[in-house]
Amino acid sequence: MKRLIFAAATIGLTMTIAKNSDAARPELANLGRIQFTAPKANRYVLDNGMVVYMVKDNTLPIVHISAFLKAGSAYDPADKAGLAQMTLTLIKDGGTAKYKAEDLDKTLEYLGATLETVAYTEESHVDMTALKKDTDKVLDIYADVLRNPVFDQGKMSITRDDMMEMVRRRNDNPSQTAAREARRMYFGAEHPYGRRQELTSLGAIAREDLIAFHAARFKPNNVILAVSGDFASEDEMMAKLKSAFGGWKRGTVPPQTIPPPAFSGGRKVYLVNRPVSQTSIAIVQRGLPRVDPENFPLTLMADIIGGGFQSRLFTEVRTKRGLAYVADSVSLNLSKEGFLYSFCGTKAETYSQALAEILKQFGLAGKDPVSAEELERSKSSAINPFVFKFSTPQKLAIERASEEFYGFPKTYLDNYVDSISGVSAAAVQKSGGLYDPNNAVIYVIGDSKKFDRPLSEFGQVTELKED
Repeated sequence: MKRLIFAAATIGLTMTIAKNSDAARPELANLGRIQFTAPKANRYVLDNGMVVYMVKDNTLPIVHISAFLKAGSAYDPADKAGLAQMTLTLIKDGGTAKYKAEDLDKTLEYLGATLETVAYTEESHVDMTALKKDTDKVLDIYADVLRNPVFDQGKMSITRDDMMEMVRRRNDNPSQTAAREARRMYFGAEHPYGRRQELTSLGAIAREDLIAFHAARFKPNNVILAVSGDFASEDEMMAKLKSAFGGWKRGTVPPQTIPPPAFSGGRKVYLVNRPVSQTSIAIVQRGLPRVDPENFPLTLMADIIGGGFQSRLFTEVRTKRGLAYVADSVSLNLSKEGFLYSFCGTKAETYSQALAEILKQFGLAGKDPVSAEELERSKSSAINPFVFKFSTPQKLAIERASEEFYGFPKTYLDNYVDSISGVSAAAVQKSGGLYDPNNAVIYVIGDSKKFDRPLSEFGQVTELKED
């Protein structure tokens, strides 16, 4: 498998040596885009509805398993933000029916195995890595963590204290604060995509809430496994998975309703007046939900606007004018909504020049034609790294599991290269209409005493206190 992937990644790569009267130096040829077709992974379904994607690889004596669950922070009750994160932390750290927390950690450490959990906005992951010889033991622990956590009260108190400390320190990094709060202002403070953890919401979470969250969302028919590594056969590994998870009963998983964003249009300007050396400017605009075919041209436009050293924002704001330390933009997608996120870190004394230029480039995005050079470069930046999503059997299994988990068409990965390659310059330019300078949330953290121009020149300002 690895040899096939490496061969695919290197097709068409050549180097020429140019010799002239001055010196002999290497020059890279115009490489073009990689020709690549995503490899397959075998798909299985247990009787209880658990889906498994599997890739056998005997290169190294290691087994990886990643579980995808629809159980992220968007499923937190409005008054108990942080419940998903606390649950995911404590399904391992709080011990299980079979393994006390201390014994679990000692066993994993002794075996050189890992078991990690994380909660994102819409999904949670539970991952394990084990040596082949220890697969049975680590899989037993892994299954018990997923199925039978006990949420030890003492461990819960420690976890709660740690999360509360993170809330107290959440504004230490102004750029991260601007990103979080701009998104919050766009979606709304009570929106599942916009709410944040608070001391009160964490304090309101009881052990019974963790048990209820686990019972509602940790069901086998809400799990997709990505399995890869060294095992004798896929049949053998499936037998192990059936033994570990076959008795886990399927059940009804509560649906989640995601309302529209609170932002309804226009330009909203927010200021946190703070004596910091750098002014952080975060801008959020309407984007597209994850499974939308128009994401192909929008992905290219986001790259053209702010995707790298040759992007329009970087060129105009930093390279030509020297106004910013960083200026970028990206299209972010969630299941029901998407948004365009742009960021600039600049000096207070010239912040207005940077912001004005960013808004100017937004206004031109849907009007100015996309050049052939921009189009080719953005397509290459999307396609060429695509191969590395499949550079190991573990990544391959995860990508195939993700394709189904996120609701993409079954041919999404197979057709990705062709889908990107087939986007026209006109389609990219049309998608640029989403970069509308008159429809944006602009969130600024900076020392207004040093501003070269009043922020009010960019719209009516709502001044906020950092909390």
